[in-house]
Amino acid sequence: MKIFQFHQKRVGAGLVVAMALTLGIVTISAETLFGDRVVAKGKGIEVKFSQVEEAVIAFKASRVGAGERVSQELEQEAERTILERLVATQLLLQRATDADKKTGKAIGNKLIEESKSKVANELAFKRQLIVLGLTSAQFEAQIQEQSLVKAVIERELKPSHVITEEQVQKFYIDNPDAFQLPEQLRGSHILFSFKDPISKVDLSSEIVAMKKENAVKVLARAKGGEEFAKLAKEFSDDRSPDHPGGEYLFIRGQMPPEFDAAAFTLKPDQVSDLVMTRFGYHIIKLHERIAPKKSDLNGPMKEKIRDKLQQIAIQNDLPRLIESLKKEAQIIITLVEKK
Repeated sequence: MKIFQFHQKRVGAGLVVAMALTLGIVTISAETLFGDRVVAKGKGIEVKFSQVEEAVIAFKASRVGAGERVSQELEQEAERTILERLVATQLLLQRATDADKKTGKAIGNKLIEESKSKVANELAFKRQLIVLGLTSAQFEAQIQEQSLVKAVIERELKPSHVITEEQVQKFYIDNPDAFQLPEQLRGSHILFSFKDPISKVDLSSEIVAMKKENAVKVLARAKGGEEFAKLAKEFSDDRSPDHPGGEYLFIRGQMPPEFDAAAFTLKPDQVSDLVMTRFGYHIIKLHERIAPKKSDLNGPMKEKIRDKLQQIAIQNDLPRLIESLKKEAQIIITLVEKK
């Protein structure tokens, strides 16, 4: 849902905007010093000016950091939007059931792990948060809150938006470009990770050097014709049960650029030289190239389309739900915009 969706691509400038929904950079203003007035209230709902102000400051900081000028009109629009989102969040949280809390926690934990996986290490992740004026605890609390909101929205609206087989078929036919697959590679790799496989802590330079020496020896055996899957099972730090023998099907851009650069120059059955990415050292073997084609409308694809159409329907219906909850809670907005 667009209103509450958390930016998952990376922890960076986008995170500032997302976090500006309900938190922000802590500041001291005249409003805080001389009384924090209520700017929205209703049954069980209360939003204070400081909450809006902090989020607006974070929003402005993100725009300025991107080299943009924040006009008074844009600031006032952000203020209104943020207030509406704060009210909506409180209204939805009021409706959370125990089941919602369980679902939301699972969603939140997954998002937190995905966010952390997109930076080099835990230290780099914490540095990103420091720039935003957040602690890890604050960051995780916000993720969990927005995940709970998502769980409530889906429970409330999903039953009203069941997507039929005919709708799925129509979307597939009407959007052929969306299902055009680029060239794919089916290949395997042996990973010598820069992190401890259990603790995920960065390994010392001495251990990394030893791993490289081992990788060079394994590379010689792979190029000498030894069974690649057997070498992967014995030496690889990639132990994903979904990818036995380190085998993947991927397109350009899914893997680190150094990995792509090596893999897409290989011929079938060829083994790469040692490749270094931020994850570690890789030995890659290409099994086959798969030419571009249109995706079949199979079971998993149908479910992806169904989920996409349902999410669109829920997003379109969300304003109606929020307005209904606002009327029920008798929400009164008292925010006065700056002249």
